Amino acid sequence: MVKTALKLPQYELIKQYLRHQIETGEWPIGYRTPSEPKLAEQFSVSRMTARRALQELADQGLLSRTAGSGTFVAKPNLQVASIEIIDLVERARETGYYSNRLLGIEAVAPSRQMTELMLLDSKQPVYQLNMLHLERNRPLVLQQLWVNTALAPALPKQTFKKVTPDAYLDWIAPSTRVDYQLMAVSPSPEQQHQLTLTGQGSSLCMQLNRRCWRHQQVLSISASVIPAAFYQLGHNLL
Repeated sequence: MVKTALKLPQYELIKQYLRHQIETGEWPIGYRTPSEPKLAEQFSVSRMTARRALQELADQGLLSRTAGSGTFVAKPNLQVASIEIIDLVERARETGYYSNRLLGIEAVAPSRQMTELMLLDSKQPVYQLNMLHLERNRPLVLQQLWVNTALAPALPKQTFKKVTPDAYLDWIAPSTRVDYQLMAVSPSPEQQHQLTLTGQGSSLCMQLNRRCWRHQQVLSISASVIPAAFYQLGHNLL
């Protein structure tokens, strides 16, 4: 039996060519690649085929595409270790000793920064909710939450005695993507009071910021201030 080599699709041949140019350093970071029409002409294929090759390499992080500007060799992404972010509120609920205090909820005009982060029209209000989460009646997490009013219109009617705000939002509009940011902060005097922080540990806190997406819309943004003594990343090593 005569073995025949499998013929690669044209877009794969284009990808091989582009990848070779990048990996050999012929095209450095920031180099503008040939356009779709030029690649189509070079390989005698349709623009759609050339577009597929460019887009698939862009999806893999090798290329960066900007409408109206072109396609460029992208800067390699740094590989980072995967770290589990522990949900302290959910863990407290599982113990059976969880409670919360709703400190306030109202419709407000968002700041310019919040409008940009939530991709909102400047005239659209947001719900702002403040809550203190407790475990065994001890303050655990001080949460501030901003919610898209169009995606959760009944939010102000909730008491959150049986469900947390995050769990409620996940029920009515499950997130399709979540962005995280963890940072060290110095709590304000008001936050120290609400979290009953005193003594040496009163100035040590972590702040976990989350942005939850519902398809192409931002559902909510939250900022949770947590006493540093309650929070850790990774496994116990020492």
